Amino acid sequence: MPPAVLAALGNPGADYAATRHNAGWQVIDALAEKAGAPWRAESRFPAMVAKAQLRGATVHLVKPLVFMNETGKPLSAFLRFHRIEPADCAVLHDDIAFPPGVLRLTVGGSDGGHNGVASCIQHLGPGFIRARVGIGPKRHPAQDLADHVLGKIPPDDLAALQAALPDFIDGLTALLTQGLPAAQNLTNKRT
Repeated sequence: MPPAVLAALGNPGADYAATRHNAGWQVIDALAEKAGAPWRAESRFPAMVAKAQLRGATVHLVKPLVFMNETGKPLSAFLRFHRIEPADCAVLHDDIAFPPGVLRLTVGGSDGGHNGVASCIQHLGPGFIRARVGIGPKRHPAQDLADHVLGKIPPDDLAALQAALPDFIDGLTALLTQGLPAAQNLTNKRT
């Protein structure tokens, strides 16, 4: 069964808008725009939410408006309020394991050192779908990981992300309308 919710992890505020850690927000914003789904503030969670119609399916798009290491709390509250099980939720987040321009869909696993995923596991359990947006590894081994993910997306990486957005939207639309196996056939075969 397709997930009813797609939540994207990111950090609020203009200082973080163009950072690698907010790649998930860039993708979900593009999906919402393509679907014609306007964002609205939802203070009780707190989050920005949009209700999208995708190929006849109604799905909730969610951007928690807290810092990355706290994202599981408002997402859990949103799911409880709407009586949606964590297994019916997909979490879109940046991942250093893949190069820019790559989207991989998985279920379960560890947090991989990602504080937002760790918060989601803490508050939702490990069974949610993960939509992992590649941001590439650190460019220099000695660089602090926080500096890497909180750094601005370099122009060449941003170009790869933007070029891949139509494919990402197709893959996420398949996930939200046809389910995980169909979406994995689209996204996980690409290099």
